[in-house]
Amino acid sequence: MRWFDELYIWTEGAAASTTQRANIQLNSLRDAFEWLAYDLVEQVGVTISFGTVERTLDPLTALFERNAALAHRTHVLLRGAPQRLRSRYRLRVFADMLRGLNYPVGYRLSAPRVSMEIAGVDLVQPSFAKVLATTVPRAEVWEDLALEVRALGLDTRTTIVGGIEVPQQAHLARSAGFELGQGRAIRQPFPPPSSPTTSTAS
Repeated sequence: MRWFDELYIWTEGAAASTTQRANIQLNSLRDAFEWLAYDLVEQVGVTISFGTVERTLDPLTALFERNAALAHRTHVLLRGAPQRLRSRYRLRVFADMLRGLNYPVGYRLSAPRVSMEIAGVDLVQPSFAKVLATTVPRAEVWEDLALEVRALGLDTRTTIVGGIEVPQQAHLARSAGFELGQGRAIRQPFPPPSSPTTSTAS
């Protein structure tokens, strides 16, 4: 199973507002594009919430447009609940803009059951997805997960399974047809690269 890196950023001991989270995501995206520009990483996957798209659509769009030459090395995973959106139109326009610039667009399946994600998949129209690994150590449960993913029109070969913490999960995921994984059983966490501009400043 191939591993897939994802950058996690959190506010330790503080409850960030939606606007603050949007700004954190926007600044992190700038770092990700800088890593690509300086060849500190080969490819990067970025996760953007629906709320960030709604609150920072213009600067977000400008950032992706400025870095369109890096689109073939950048995967964009959108996440959120369609029913909480104030404007579905803004999210659809953003996803279509990304596709127009040749960024691969994915969707984070976060409902308790994958089959409950029809509205999100219809809205985003992803070419790849991410789902959380099940902790049930039975092959039939993993096979059901794979069936639900395929029923949404997605491919298990391009669906990232997150939270693979033990080798047994990796084995069951592979057996069910999944090829991309995240978690300690795939690769241990490691810090992101240092930005060249940060290194120069220090």
